[in-house]
This record gives sequence, structure tokens and C-alpha cells, in this order.
Amino acid sequence: MNKNQEKIKAALKKIDESLETISTDEDWLKYLYFQSKFYNYSFGNTMLIYFQNRNASYVKGYKSWNDLGRFVRKGAKGLAILAPYIRKQELVKDDEDVERKEVRKVLTGFRIVYVYDIADTEGDDSKLPVLVTGLAGNSAEEKKIYESLYKIISSKHIVQEVTGTASKGSFNLETKVISVRADMDYIQKVKTILHEYSHLIDFEMNPDESISRNRRELVAESCAFVVSARLGLDTSRYSMSYIQSWLKDKDELRIIADTVQKISYKIITEIAESSDSAFSILGESEE
Repeated sequence: MNKNQEKIKAALKKIDESLETISTDEDWLKYLYFQSKFYNYSFGNTMLIYFQNRNASYVKGYKSWNDLGRFVRKGAKGLAILAPYIRKQELVKDDEDVERKEVRKVLTGFRIVYVYDIADTEGDDSKLPVLVTGLAGNSAEEKKIYESLYKIISSKHIVQEVTGTASKGSFNLETKVISVRADMDYIQKVKTILHEYSHLIDFEMNPDESISRNRRELVAESCAFVVSARLGLDTSRYSMSYIQSWLKDKDELRIIADTVQKISYKIITEIAESSDSAFSILGESEE
């Protein structure tokens, strides 16, 4: 086994060890808050960063920091993550007696690369994305965020505000309709519409009917918390009690971790790519 393979094996072991540290709902919420900062990183790489520096808030490679006008301090310790080896593969296909060539990108393995937290850099702040500093959480801002989320989600799916119900929100699996109770505070509306939208995506990604309701609820609330945190809104008091009410088995947190990452990434990316002025958010690729 060469040195690079040894490092990759050690990195994979660290991911498993990091998962083992998530044993309570409080641990889970701490990890979700951490993940909200690294939505554009894979679950495995987020875990690697979490294992090495739980105070990290924004990481980039050496050259990427330079491109932003910042420089890594001398002696700073890099955080090891996994980067894919991708090669182009040419395929020849016979389509109705016409031979045509198709080029595909194929994953052939991984290598170790290093990223650095913003705390280990210095220089210009002007090119940093708004996501690094977050958004204000006053009522006017919460109203603006909710209305923008409603607009973004309802452009692709049916979303309705309802009255005369005790439920804060719902997602109808048959009709695909998302409902949000109209008479709630805006921060609750934000959390609710994200929760129900997460349900919709979860059922699309994982249609298996044997998945338990409590696992579905843990996924939806976890995703709502991650996206809310990324928008600068703290829903931890509500999310903690909600997660506690559905958490039947601590091992479920480790089982759903990858699903939560994928759904959160999809929602935040949709927000980042929207033209809505409420979100000055830059979508970024993983290093």
C-alpha cells in the first residue's frame, strides 16, 4: 500500500470515528449547524473537516484563497479531505447503424488534498460571499426570506397557505401539495416551508415505503434546521424539541446523515441560483 492509499484509508476511518461521536440529539444539532456552513461539501468531507476542526467556518484550498485576495498564514495546518480522480472515457455506440462516440467522465479513485479555514488566513474581505457573514434575523428580514422561499418553491411545486388548522404545515404525498399555516410568525413559516419541502425531496429521492415515519421526520427537520442556519436564522429551540420527539434510536442519526446532506445541498443550491434579491448567495463547488 503506497503512502496516498494509506492516507485515504486513514481518512475513511476518521469519517467512521466522527460518526461515532454523534450519539445524542444535542450532538446531532451541533453537527447540523456545522454542516450548514459546508453544504457544498460531500457528507464524507464535511465529516473529515468536523473531525479535524470543529471551529472551522469556511474553508478553501491555498490557491482559491489567493484568488479571493486572502493568504494562508505561515505554519497553518491544512485540513485533509478527499478529492476525486476523474478521467474521460470514450464510448462508441451503434445507434441505428450509425456509429457515434460519446465521452463520459468516470470516477477512478480519490486523492488527499488540503483546505484551510478562514481563521488561518488574512487579507482582503471584500470578495468574501455573503454566506460567510450571514443574514440579519429581524422580523422584516424574516418576512422577506419567507416570501422569497415561497416564490422559489412554488415556481416548481404547488404551495398554499391555509387557515383553520392546528397543524403548522403538511406535505400531501399523493397530490405533492405543500401547505403552510397562514397565521404563524415568519420565522416559523420559514422553518415549516423548508421542513415540508424537505419531505417532498426526500420522498422523490427515497420512495421506499418501508422507511419509518420517524426517520422521515428526522430528515425533514434536520434539513430545515441546516437551511435556516445557512440563511442566518436560528431555529434550534424548536428543532431540538421536534427532533427529540421523533428520535427513537440514536443510530438513526448516523443512518440519515448522508440524506440530510444531499437534500440540504439541493435546497441551498436552488436558493443560491435563484434571481431573488432576498438572497445574495453565491453557489460554490466543493474544492
